[in-house]
Amino acid sequence: MLTTLRDIAARHGGLVTRKQALASGLGSRSLTDLVRRGALARVARGVYAVGTRDTDPRSIALGMVAVLSFMSAAAWFGIDLPLPPTAVHVTAPRNRGRRIDAVKGVRIHRATFGFADVWVFRGCPVTSPLRTALDLARHLPLEQGVAVVDAFLRKGLLTADEFAAGAHRARGPGRRRIQMVAILVDPKSESILESLTRVLLWRHGLCPTHSQYPFRDRSSGLTGRLDFAWPHLRVALECDGYEFHAAREPFQRDRRRWSALSRRGWHAGVVTWFDVTRDPGYVVHLVRDLLALEGPLLHTNVTADVA
Repeated sequence: MLTTLRDIAARHGGLVTRKQALASGLGSRSLTDLVRRGALARVARGVYAVGTRDTDPRSIALGMVAVLSFMSAAAWFGIDLPLPPTAVHVTAPRNRGRRIDAVKGVRIHRATFGFADVWVFRGCPVTSPLRTALDLARHLPLEQGVAVVDAFLRKGLLTADEFAAGAHRARGPGRRRIQMVAILVDPKSESILESLTRVLLWRHGLCPTHSQYPFRDRSSGLTGRLDFAWPHLRVALECDGYEFHAAREPFQRDRRRWSALSRRGWHAGVVTWFDVTRDPGYVVHLVRDLLALEGPLLHTNVTADVA
């Protein structure tokens, strides 16, 4: 009989209704026994998950008549994430009874949605960019929340003003965290690593005065941008991501840029993903040491070479 239920569920996103189970010849007592033995998982009133579900997020959301949300929604939008989702997150209306962990690998949330809170994107119902960003800013650690919202801005799915307005309207637990994220986001951020670094420096009173600061070396004609800069102190900090430098040309160009900075009297530090996520103390000490060099640097006349 369980084989018959699996066949039915295979045609309906891994789910079977009580009505379908009874129509297949299964009695109410047998249905209850299968639930108690764990062969079926009750995910809603009269709806059960059978065996291994399709792991495609779209199939899961449609099969559960729910909305893809949280990290899964961000991933569906193609947003850079600080960590990969460990489960498929979907959200159902508050008045729909669902067990949070009824289906392995699927986390079910409950919420009330407004009309603008749900999009259909690439054929899947998903929380809107603003709603997704607000949900994640509310629940993620501050560093990760800022990084995700920065990524939404970078993707062009959201503006800083839209997020700030949403943060102002936010209510309930986590409201202060959302508003802090709104203060710390930076539309100029070009990577998750930059976002994590910026929040780390902010926590220690070391906020850069500029991000993506334009640099021009007139003698060589080399131009570029500095991830973080304190121009009045001739200090710069670069976030060196392996993915970006996997190609030879960006790697070579950055080394020449750092050499040009040194020749023009700047002091530059470089931090990696490992430094920021595994050894943040090193990053803090590095930047403090760089900023402590401000005395002799202020007497170096290099302003004409740096735009």
